[in-house]
Amino acid sequence: MTTDAAPVRVLLLEDSAVDADLLEQAMARSGLNFRLRQADGRASFMQAMEEGGFEIVLADYSLPDFDGLSALHIARERLPDVPFIFVSGVVGEEFATDALKQGATDYVLKRNLMRLPAAVDRALAEARERRRRRVAEAALLESDVRVRLAVAAAKLGTWDYTPDRDEIVWTTGGRPETSEKRTSYETFMARVHPVDRARMEPAMRAAMAPGSNGTFSAEYRLVQRDGAVRWMATRGQSFFRDGRCHRFVGVIQDITDRKTAEVTLRQQNRLLAREVRDRTRERDRLWQLSRDLMIVCDLNTRAVAVNPAWTETLGWTEADLLGRPVLELFHPEDRGKLRQDLERQQDVTIRVECRLRRNDGGYRWIAWTAVPQDDLLYAIGRDVSEEKAVTAEIAAANRQLVRQIEERERVETTLRQMQRLEAVGQLTSGVAHDFNNLLTVVLGNVAFLQREMTEAGIEGRMRKRLDQMGRAAERGAKLTAQLLAFSRRQRLEPKPVNLNDTVAGMRELLQSTMGGSVVITTKLDPTLWAALVDPTQIELIILNLAINARDAMDVGGDLIVSTGNTTLSGPPSRPEEPMQGEYVVLSVTDTGTGMSEEVLQRAFEPFFTTKQIGKGSGLGLAQVFGFAKQSGGGVRIETALGHGTTVSVFLPRAQPATGSAREVAADPVAANSNRRGDGTVILLVDDDGAVREITAKMLRDLGYDVLEAGSGGAALDLLAREPRIAMSVLDYAMPGMNGAEVAQEVQKRRPGLPVLFITGYADLTALRDVGEDHIVQKPFREVELATKVGRTLRETYG
Repeated sequence: MTTDAAPVRVLLLEDSAVDADLLEQAMARSGLNFRLRQADGRASFMQAMEEGGFEIVLADYSLPDFDGLSALHIARERLPDVPFIFVSGVVGEEFATDALKQGATDYVLKRNLMRLPAAVDRALAEARERRRRRVAEAALLESDVRVRLAVAAAKLGTWDYTPDRDEIVWTTGGRPETSEKRTSYETFMARVHPVDRARMEPAMRAAMAPGSNGTFSAEYRLVQRDGAVRWMATRGQSFFRDGRCHRFVGVIQDITDRKTAEVTLRQQNRLLAREVRDRTRERDRLWQLSRDLMIVCDLNTRAVAVNPAWTETLGWTEADLLGRPVLELFHPEDRGKLRQDLERQQDVTIRVECRLRRNDGGYRWIAWTAVPQDDLLYAIGRDVSEEKAVTAEIAAANRQLVRQIEERERVETTLRQMQRLEAVGQLTSGVAHDFNNLLTVVLGNVAFLQREMTEAGIEGRMRKRLDQMGRAAERGAKLTAQLLAFSRRQRLEPKPVNLNDTVAGMRELLQSTMGGSVVITTKLDPTLWAALVDPTQIELIILNLAINARDAMDVGGDLIVSTGNTTLSGPPSRPEEPMQGEYVVLSVTDTGTGMSEEVLQRAFEPFFTTKQIGKGSGLGLAQVFGFAKQSGGGVRIETALGHGTTVSVFLPRAQPATGSAREVAADPVAANSNRRGDGTVILLVDDDGAVREITAKMLRDLGYDVLEAGSGGAALDLLAREPRIAMSVLDYAMPGMNGAEVAQEVQKRRPGLPVLFITGYADLTALRDVGEDHIVQKPFREVELATKVGRTLRETYG
C-alpha cells in the first residue's frame, strides 16, 4: 500500500480499546500513513462530526448507547463524500447487504482485519475519483457556458455536418434560443454563389479527406431567396473515425459590412494613387524633401520617377536610375522573393525588407511598402540598416543570455542532485553504523555457539540452522558494506594499480560468474596509466558491473571489459560524471536491453532496481558510484533501448613514481601466529553493552584480561585506577566523548599506550591519520581482532 505525503485522517467509532488497538495495528502494518481519532459513543461521534476534517469513517455496528446504522445516516447527512466502512464482529450476509444499500462503502469483519487496509485504500481512491469527476464536470459546464457566451458575443452561427446522414444542422446569431435548421449538403450548397462554390467544394473535400489536418476556412457569397447577396466567412474542423470523416463542425459569420467597407476602401486607394501620381509628376515639395526612398516604376521594375533621397542614401542619381530595372540593384539573394511577390500580389500592398546596392558597392537594408496600380508600382523605402544592426546585436545578446540561463539551470540541477545524493548518503551511513553493531553481536554469538557445538560434538539440524544464521548475517554485512560504499564513508587505501593486470587476473572469475553462454572479451590499452585506487575495492566494482551486465542480457550475449586513458577538459553534464582532469577509464559493455531515459535518471539511486524481487538489492551501481566519487573520479553511462549499455568508471591517474605501479599484496598475518594474551590487561570501551560483551569474550578467550567501560568518562576513570592496562580498544561512535576524543585523553595521561579503534564506519576526517592496522571494522571476526590486537602489542612492546 502506498502512502501519501500527508497522513489520512481517520475517524473510528469503537467502544472497545482492545479492538481499536488491533485495528490500528492492522492499518499500520500495511504501511498506511494515517492519523486516528477514536469516538467511543454517540456524544464523541457527534462532536467529531461537528468538527469535521475526516477523510474516512470506520465504525463498529453495535455500541452500548449507539449503533453503526445511525452513525451511517448521520455521516451521510453531514459528510456525504466521506467513505464509511463497517468494521464489526457481526456476521451475516443479510446485514452486510443492508449496510451497503443504506450507503456504507464496505463491510469488514473484525476476525479478518487483514482485508481492512485494502478496503480503506480502495475507498479513499474511489472518493478521490468522485471528487476529481465533479471538478471535471464543473469545469466542462463552465467551459460550455463560456463558449456559448463567446459565440453569442461575436454574433457567430454554428454548423454541424454529418456525412453519413448527409445532414447539415446550423444556427444563426449564436443565441441558444435560436431554433436549429436542418438541410442536406446539396440544398445548402445550392445557395452558394456558383463562382465561390467552385472554390469551396474542393477545399471542403480536402478537409474531410483522410490524412488531412481537417481544418477549413473560406469566404463566400450566399444568395438569399429574395436574390440579395450576403458575404459569409466560415471556419471548420473535421473529425475522423476509423479513417473516415464522421463529423464536420464549424462557425459562420456575416461579413457583408466588412466586404462593403473593403470595396469602398479599395476605390479610395485607387483615387489616392492617381492623386499621388499627379503630384509626383509635379515634383511637389514632399517628394523633394523626404528622406525616404520614393520610386514609381512599371511592373518590370523600370524606374519612371525617383526622388532625391536615392542620391543621399545610396549615391545613385536620377539619371542613373530612370529607365533602368531597379531589380538589378537588389542583392542577388533577395531578387527571387521580390519577383515572386510582384507576380503573386496584384492590387495588394506589398511589404518587404531587402538589401539595395550603393553606388560604391556596399549594401543598405531598405524596408519597402509598395502598391501596384494601373500597371505602375508605387513604392516608398526606409533605410533600416542601423535598426537591423541593433536587432542583430540584441539577438546575439539574447542568445548569449539563453546560453547563460541554460548553463545556470544545468548547474542548479546538478547541485540539487548532488545534495539529494549526499543526504541519502548521510542517512545510509547512519543506518549502516547501527547495522554493523547488530551484526557484530549476531556474528559473534553465532561463532561462539558454533565453537561450543563443535567442542561438544553436536551436529545435525541445530548446527545446520546455526550455519544458516551465520550466512544470513554475512549477507547483511555485505549489504551494509554496499551502503557504506554508496555513502562514501568506508576507508579507502588508494595505491597505484595497473587495471590491465586486475582485469586479466579476474578473467576466470568473470567467466565462472557469467556462465558459458556469455562471451567475455577484454580490450586492454597497452599504454594504460596507473590508477590511484583501493585495490581491495576495484575487483568488487568490476564484478558488480559484470553481474549487472549479465542480468541485462536475457540469454547469452557479449560482455566487453576495456581500459583506456582519457583527459577531460569540459565540465560534467551530469552529477555522477567526473570533473576536469586525467583519468584511467574502466568500461564494461553489454549487448543487453539497454536503459530508458526514466531508468537512466534513477540508475544510481540506492535500492532502485529493475530486477525481479529477490534478484538484487539495487545497490550495485550505487556502490560503483560511491567508490568512484570517493576515489576522486566519476561514472558515465551510455545506453540505448535494445542496443545495450556501456558503464565507464573514471579513476584518477596515479602520479608517475619510481618502480612498478602494480599493486603487490602484502602477506597476511595468520591468526595462529599471534601470541596468546598471557594475562595482558586491555581496556575495552563501547557504549553498546551487547557489542562490548561479545568483544570482551573474544579477548578473554584469547588469553587477555579485559576491563570494560561503557563510556569515555568511565574509561578514563579505570585508566587512572589501573596501572596494568597495556592497551585500549575503543569504539569510535559513542555519545558524549567519541573514540577519537577518548584516545586523545588517553595519550595525554598515558603517552605511548597503544590504541585500537573498533567502528561501524570510519570517520574519514577524524581517523585519516590512523593506519589500517589500528582499525577494526564492524562486524569483525575473532581472527581479525586477534591479528590486529597482537600486531599492535608487538609493535609497542616487542
